[in-house]
Amino acid sequence: MKWFIPFALLMVFEVAGNFFTGLFGSLHILLLVPIILIAYTIANYFWLRALEKGSGLARGTVYFGVGVVIVSVLIGFAFYEEGLTFLKLIGIGTGIISLFLLSAEDLKKSK
Repeated sequence: MKWFIPFALLMVFEVAGNFFTGLFGSLHILLLVPIILIAYTIANYFWLRALEKGSGLARGTVYFGVGVVIVSVLIGFAFYEEGLTFLKLIGIGTGIISLFLLSAEDLKKSK
C-alpha cells in the first residue's frame, strides 16, 4: 500500500482540477485556466508516482475512475446545482461496491 499516499494526492489534485474546470464553465474567467492546467499536471505527476509505487495500472485506473466519478457527481450537486437523481445514486453505489470487490482481492493476497 505504498502507493496510497501518491494516489490520494492524485485524487485531490484531479478533483481540484475538475472543480476549477466547472467554475470556468460557469464564470468564464480566463485566470482559472493556468490553475486548471497546474492542478491536472500535478495530478498526473502523482499518478506516475502511484504507478511507480505499485498501484498497478488496471487496479489504479478503476480506483481512479470510480473515485473521480463519485466526487464529481457530489461536487456537481453541492456547488453547481446539478441534480442528484436516483440513477446517479445507483451509479455511485455500484462504484463503491466495485471498489470493495477490488479491495477484497487485495486483502486476500496480503493475508
